Amino acid sequence: MPKSKTYGSFANQNRTAFGGLAADILHRTSGFRKERGATDPVRRDSYHEASPKAQPWRQHRHGGGSRKHWAAIKGAALGAFDRLYRAHSIDLRQARADRRAGTREDVTPTGERLHGDDRAILWYLLDRYNHVTGQLFPSYATIAAETGKSLGFVKASLGRLKLFGFVCWVRRTKTKEGAEGNAGPQLEQTSNAYFFDWAAQLVTEAKSTFQNLLTIAMKKLRGGAKPTRPTTPSDPELAAILSRMSASIDQRDGLVPSASS
Repeated sequence: MPKSKTYGSFANQNRTAFGGLAADILHRTSGFRKERGATDPVRRDSYHEASPKAQPWRQHRHGGGSRKHWAAIKGAALGAFDRLYRAHSIDLRQARADRRAGTREDVTPTGERLHGDDRAILWYLLDRYNHVTGQLFPSYATIAAETGKSLGFVKASLGRLKLFGFVCWVRRTKTKEGAEGNAGPQLEQTSNAYFFDWAAQLVTEAKSTFQNLLTIAMKKLRGGAKPTRPTTPSDPELAAILSRMSASIDQRDGLVPSASS
C-alpha cells in the first residue's frame, strides 16, 4: 500500500527535527568543533593538556637530573632496540627463504616487526627527552622534519615502537585560541605527550637486554673516576732516594747553558 502524503510529510519533519537535535548536541559537546560545515571530533581517550592525566612526566621521570645517568639509560634502550631489530631481521630473512622454498606462504607484516629506520625515531625521542623534568611532546610534523622522515613513516614508526614497548604516549587536547568563554566547541587536538615505561611495557625479548646493559652502565657510573697515582711513594727510603736523584738532576741542568743564551 502506498504511503500517504500526510505520513511522508510527518516522517520528513521528524527526520529534520532529529537531525537538528543531533547537530545541536554535537555543537554543545565538549571536544567537537565545526570546520567547513563538518563536525570534527578530537581523538578518543584524549585529555586536556592542563590535566594531570595529560602530564605523564609526573609519574615517569628518568635520569634523576643527571645527564650521565640519562645517557646510560638512553644507551641501554638503543642497545635493546638493536638486539631486537637484529632478531626481527634474521626471522624475516628466514621467512622469505621459506616462502621461496614453498614451505611458507607469507612473512611477518611490516606493522608487526621493527624497521631499521625506527631507530632514528627512537633516538630522536630519547635525545629530545628532558631528563630533568621528564617532558617530551614534539608534534608529528616536528619529528618528521628533524629526522628527515615522512609524516606517514613517523606515525607508522611510532606505532611499531609502541607495540614493542619502546615508547608510550598520552593523547592531548588544548583549548582553541580565542574560544575561552565562548559557547560551542572549545577543544582541538594537540601533540602527544610521550613517556618511557620500559619496566612495564618493553617486550620480554628486549627487556632482558635493556636491564643487562643498564646494569653494566650503572656499575661503571658508580665506580667513579679511576684513583690517581700518588705523586710520592709511600716508602720513606724510596722517597729519599728519588729526592736525591731529583736534586742531582736539577744541579746538572743548572750547569748546562740554555738554548736561548
